[in-house]
Amino acid sequence: MLIDTHCHLDYKAFHLSGINANSHTYEALVERAHQAGVGFLINVGFDVKSSLKGLNLAQNDKSIFCALGVHPNESIAWEAGVEKQFFQAIEADWKVKSKRIVAIGEIGLDYFRNKIPKSLQKKVFRGQLNLAKKVQLPVIIHCREAFSDVVEILEEEGMESVVFHCFSEGLEQAKQVWRKGWITSFTAVITYPKNSILQEVVKACPETQYFLETDAPFLPPQSLRGKLNESAFMIETAQAVADFRGQTLDQVAYSSTRNARRFFGFPLVNET
Repeated sequence: MLIDTHCHLDYKAFHLSGINANSHTYEALVERAHQAGVGFLINVGFDVKSSLKGLNLAQNDKSIFCALGVHPNESIAWEAGVEKQFFQAIEADWKVKSKRIVAIGEIGLDYFRNKIPKSLQKKVFRGQLNLAKKVQLPVIIHCREAFSDVVEILEEEGMESVVFHCFSEGLEQAKQVWRKGWITSFTAVITYPKNSILQEVVKACPETQYFLETDAPFLPPQSLRGKLNESAFMIETAQAVADFRGQTLDQVAYSSTRNARRFFGFPLVNET
């Protein structure tokens, strides 16, 4: 079994009228994921609306969990009222003991063609890290052309449970992440040609410090470029990881699933 640790089931690209709407309902996407061996999915928020939509999906489907967060590109939307809204949602989740909310994310810094001032991004990032500490949840990090600043802030805030979503840095940066006990998460980007730097990261990664994800509907595997990505396609990423690491698909499925369950607090089944 696999876990897609980062997807956006509610994203508008899945539901535009130009595509076969019936084949891209969240029910259809989840069913195809299950048929492909992806047993659980984490719907990750990028603003208030998507975060609360993801929570609603998770409350109605036991195979879906969710993360609440404001993406750095949406930093202008973060305010005190949003933090209170997220805290109340998490508190309500605690009260019913459903544990549908498993992380704060995706949050971080994005310096790539981003018109949001760096100072505002950093302020919002720190605000969400403080929320994560308050509710004792791990964080899902979005980091684009901002690695040094992201690491510096994470260190200053004393963050321990951290995953770098869609890791795309080099081996030296990956080693910094691993030394701190943090996680690197791999997408189908590793299947793209001329991506030898990231493939070396996959080969060198400690067995306990990686996840798999799709970031659907973005970043489809090489064989499906031009199509919307979905959780069902994650098997190709898993196979690529197995090939690069000289392992079997079953070994990669076991390790990545065990790692994700430990990090996010999913029930552990037959773990040795």
